[in-house]
Amino acid sequence: MTATVRSALPAPRPPEAVETVYERLAATLGDAPDTAVGRALAFGQSVDGQGALAYGLAQLLLGHAHVISHAPAQALEPLERAAAQLARASYPAREAEARSWRGRALLELGQNAAAAEVLDDAAQFALAHGASSVAADALNRLAAAHHHQGQVAEALHHLHRALDLRQQVGDVKGELNCLTNIATIQTWMGQYREAVASLSRAYALYQTLPQHPATETPILHSLAHVHHMSGDDALALEVMEAAHRSADRSGDPRLQAATSLNLGVYLLGAGRHAEAQAALQRALHLSRAAAYTPGELGALDSLGQLADQTGDPGAAQEAYERALTLALSSGSVHGETGARLNLGSLLLRAGQLDAAREHFSVALTQAQDAQLPKERAQAHQGLADVCEHAGDLRGALDHSRALRAIERELFNADRDRQTRNLSLQFEVERARQDARMYQVRTELEYQGREQAERLVRERTAELARAQHEVVTRLAMAAEYRDDTTGEHTRRVGRAAAQIARALGWSPAEASVLGVAARLHDVGKIGIPDAILLKRGRLTPDEFEQMQTHTEIGARILSGGRSALLQLAEEIARTHHERWDGGGYPHGLRGTAIPLAGRIVAVADVFDALTQSRPYKTAWTASEAMHAIAEGAGTQFDPDIVALAAQVLGQADEPDVIPAPPTPDDPLPFDQEDASHMLAVFEQLLTERTRELELARHDAEQTAAHMEHMAHTDPLTGLHNRRAFEQALEERLGSAPPTDGPARTFTVLSLDVDGLKTINDTQGHAQGDAFLACFATALRDAYADHGAVYRIGGDEFAIICDGSCTDVDLTRAHDDAVRRVHAQGFTHGSISVGGAHYPDDATSAGDLLRLSDQRMYHDKLSRRHQRH
Repeated sequence: MTATVRSALPAPRPPEAVETVYERLAATLGDAPDTAVGRALAFGQSVDGQGALAYGLAQLLLGHAHVISHAPAQALEPLERAAAQLARASYPAREAEARSWRGRALLELGQNAAAAEVLDDAAQFALAHGASSVAADALNRLAAAHHHQGQVAEALHHLHRALDLRQQVGDVKGELNCLTNIATIQTWMGQYREAVASLSRAYALYQTLPQHPATETPILHSLAHVHHMSGDDALALEVMEAAHRSADRSGDPRLQAATSLNLGVYLLGAGRHAEAQAALQRALHLSRAAAYTPGELGALDSLGQLADQTGDPGAAQEAYERALTLALSSGSVHGETGARLNLGSLLLRAGQLDAAREHFSVALTQAQDAQLPKERAQAHQGLADVCEHAGDLRGALDHSRALRAIERELFNADRDRQTRNLSLQFEVERARQDARMYQVRTELEYQGREQAERLVRERTAELARAQHEVVTRLAMAAEYRDDTTGEHTRRVGRAAAQIARALGWSPAEASVLGVAARLHDVGKIGIPDAILLKRGRLTPDEFEQMQTHTEIGARILSGGRSALLQLAEEIARTHHERWDGGGYPHGLRGTAIPLAGRIVAVADVFDALTQSRPYKTAWTASEAMHAIAEGAGTQFDPDIVALAAQVLGQADEPDVIPAPPTPDDPLPFDQEDASHMLAVFEQLLTERTRELELARHDAEQTAAHMEHMAHTDPLTGLHNRRAFEQALEERLGSAPPTDGPARTFTVLSLDVDGLKTINDTQGHAQGDAFLACFATALRDAYADHGAVYRIGGDEFAIICDGSCTDVDLTRAHDDAVRRVHAQGFTHGSISVGGAHYPDDATSAGDLLRLSDQRMYHDKLSRRHQRH
């Protein structure tokens, strides 16, 4: 009897054999998700009773199988047991894997905050134990958790960290997945060109791998979405059809459902209703079969829209009600909100006001709780329409006001984004031209004087044309809402130049003023339409907001090194100041107002008076000057008013007002722009010629500046990662031979704790202040021991001299924390790990890896102490 029992037990296997079988099964589970759980259970039975490692791996495989079988709730307990058993067996890499899979299960369940915490711990634990691939997986999922919570910057940061790890270990498929996810974030941020570049890079990597549709489909699917978001619907549909074919070849039901759904949506948008119906019905069938709730909700929503568009309200209502039932049973707040908004709109058109009101009211409450501003706006619009149809004008007014407030919030957010993007484009163009000028000046060291002069002239002309084009477009962007032609800015620039000439300015100086004056109202790009285009009198609050356009314009133009941009900044800020001190933004008086601002103030008002508006007719030049003269000594500089009266009536003077451009002009500027540009930059060319004798000196200074910028972190002023790597290599390169006395030093890796909390609760500006405070504290505290570097994000490094003892470093660490606390960041702390040369390691890579691992150990141990 005893012998029979023994023969029934599985034969014990060595740990290496158990792990080998586990790896083979884990790598192939995804090929057949339907049988994954059964295969995992069979593995568990085969290793039953063979110790903590075997049991831990069996539970890990079972949790893995439940996740890929779309049963994440059933995966949580096995994965918890797996982590505990693998920790007991001292297999940290597998323990990290179990933690990462548990985070993924929580993510699949929609528990984003909990998933983020678990995945963050898993990534740090994996890095601390050298499990780079596991860390990359965890960081990839951590990015998804942050993205679902609207924390886009954090998501992008984690994806780039994951991408670096994939590249380090040579994981091409993982690198491809990271690039696809990065493109998703870039698309969400409106960076369509960058998203296409990321996806193109991903597809190039895909072509180096064995061809598999399951890998190709997400790339094509994402690329189609980018084209759709950028407005190229025809190309989006073409790429989505390719993604749909690829998904069919993959055999993955979720991929097939997702591509069928989006193909149906694109076909619906193109008006191809019959094809859309077939694609959406297929998406619905596949989603149900795969228990893919988001796909099923999306298909029902789109089928309802299709029925509504084709005149079948009964079918539309049935689809929306099925979507609502599914959303309620699955707990999808977003799905329920969308279904109720659709039903409310449908019932409102059918005259069922009470039912429509109920759906809109519930949707409004849910949208408010879930912080969904667009859905809140739709709910208020629906309730306003219901109240209007019911004769409840007070209720309609209340909801309309709430809708207007939300639209204003959304508009201001979009306007801020546009302003940032426009300013960024301006800075990028300026930086590109500066780089070209630097290249030319460097070439002067190796080329003769004649060739150098020619190159400088060519690059200066390119800079002039690019700068003038940016100025022209920026001016028109500011005026496009109430002056689509841009003529107002041209006339103000022309009038300002005429007044300047009468004051004795040189033609070149007056031309610079004429171009700069065109940007006097560039700050209006940040003023909402409701205020800028209002025909009636502005309220005090509206007028106060309108006044901010002077400071907005000055900020957009700030930082320019050229005389043109500096003058434009001055004009934008001061052209609404008054001679008697009653103007804005700073209440300057008399000659304290820059002369350019005083000139443009007169030119701006003169043009406004002499042009017709919907609410007034145009005044004659003499009438306008008479009105301006009444403001001399109060609103305007009297001397400028007197000169303006002499010159602004001479509208037919040929050398002041050039002939209009012809259609054959080769440049996108009118003749006046061209004459301005030539005159202004003729002066700049003259100045450049005088500077040629100092070109070598200037080139050396510029090179030194570029070298400094290339090795300096702009936020903290510390040396950056490039400088750190260079300094570390120099240290290692200067080390003596092995038979000589060792020159010791220590590499410290530091991670600032608490940055994410500050960013989430107080905003990124406060997070930047927190980092800058820590940088200063570290630099001062470690001043006697070594140089401090900012590696990126919240990571710093220090190379300490060999004479430093552990006591010295501990004292410096504590001093840095005290300095940060003294600045008000009382919860700030630092995780530190060190590696000593040559005792711990002798290469840069090993020193960094070891110091990073020890730093993560420090972070984890202190985190566990807090819990």
